[in-house]
Amino acid sequence: MGMDHDFLIDALPKAPVVAHFIQFKKEMMRNSQYDVMFPLKLMHKDLHLAPISTYELNQPLLLANLAKEIYAKANQTGLGRKDFAAIHQYLTKGRNG
Repeated sequence: MGMDHDFLIDALPKAPVVAHFIQFKKEMMRNSQYDVMFPLKLMHKDLHLAPISTYELNQPLLLANLAKEIYAKANQTGLGRKDFAAIHQYLTKGRNG
């Protein structure tokens, strides 16, 4: 969309609607170094389990299903053993590997 990469990495963590962990992951994203704290493949698993749990309570998690599919594709490209912040690599470098 023509926005400066560094501007987004610096500005997004300050937004009130962004998860706080982004502040801690921004340097990983800036440097494309995804040392594992929590593997992407386990985030994918959790994104699979969350809607199952909420289904039992009759509470939809519509965007969790979309996120799960995005993480599944990133996992298929070989990012599963990197930190879940590597989703940034998948989204910025293309979805073809």
